[in-house]
Amino acid sequence: MKVAQVITRMDTIGGAQIHVRDLANHLAASGCEVSIITGAGTCVHKHVNVSYYQCPSLKRELHPFYDVRAIFEVRKLLKIEKPDIVATHSSKAGLIGRIAAWSLRIPTVFTAHGWAFTEGVSVKKRKLYVIIEKIIGKITNQVITVSDYDRNLAISKHVLPPHKIKTVHNGVLLLKQVNQIEPRDESQINILMVARFDVPKRQLSLIKACEKLIHLPWFLSFVGDGGQLEKTQEYVNANHLHDRVIFYGAMKSIEIPLSKAEIFVLISDYEGLPLCILEAMQAGLPIIATDVGGVKEAVSNSGNGFLIPKGDEASLLHQLKNLLTDVSLREAMGTRSKLLYNEKFTFERMYVQTMQVYEKVLQNQPEKGKHS
Repeated sequence: MKVAQVITRMDTIGGAQIHVRDLANHLAASGCEVSIITGAGTCVHKHVNVSYYQCPSLKRELHPFYDVRAIFEVRKLLKIEKPDIVATHSSKAGLIGRIAAWSLRIPTVFTAHGWAFTEGVSVKKRKLYVIIEKIIGKITNQVITVSDYDRNLAISKHVLPPHKIKTVHNGVLLLKQVNQIEPRDESQINILMVARFDVPKRQLSLIKACEKLIHLPWFLSFVGDGGQLEKTQEYVNANHLHDRVIFYGAMKSIEIPLSKAEIFVLISDYEGLPLCILEAMQAGLPIIATDVGGVKEAVSNSGNGFLIPKGDEASLLHQLKNLLTDVSLREAMGTRSKLLYNEKFTFERMYVQTMQVYEKVLQNQPEKGKHS
């Protein structure tokens, strides 16, 4: 099987990028011919036996001039590669890649890592992307959603018929074992958040909540970069919290921060099904997360963690206090996290289900695309 993966950008570390990286590497290892087509920018991910192409006009924001150029650029690359199937990721690449592949009669699978019309996105943007997805859905062979929430959302908006949408829950690779060089500071309980410092994440909300629990022995660790990082660092320094907060910056792997953490928190306005939560579950951590998108499919409220209503600081404070003051609760929830990860969110499970979707799409094709 020849597979072309199309994604808007690979010059950053995010859920969709990690998904494409790991999926491409495993497809190649299984004998598939794999190529990745992405926008401009230096790729920060390592690929093995995977062809890599850049499409300069493929940009994140909608722009009629560049978008039309991107369609022709991607189409040209697809004619060179002649894939059996085109798998697209992220809203913009999903649009550009599906049009280019359709023009060549190559079947497409779009993986929605969280819809652009999900709750929390601006009303104007939601309405626009519902219209776009309804139109582009007519030339899409199959859509994969990473959560049942996203599948149900698309169906409720009449974007696609149910038979065209299949949920394949996200999965993450096994973490590498870390040998602790420095002993853990038992006097502080390490809270970890892994996310870009950008919309829709709310690192500052977590910091402000922890400030109100200053009498408790918490220590905050943040992994990620982004446009709001400097502002957040300035807040920490201005409020004399530098001895309570550490910023790791962007990291290709988070084994070390996870190995030091005792609680994982993700505060955000909207989500698909975040890979960072699945990694934290694999590491055996209790989770506190905003109840948005498909998060509730990984975090069982009062099971392996707590779900917080969006913008509800009182609930966040209450559950932080619960976990900070009850070591047996942290350990019990962490154990449940690991069990749930092994049951539902392994990379192998996701990979097998994704391949089944690809193969079914190809089986339903009368003939290979004409590539002309």
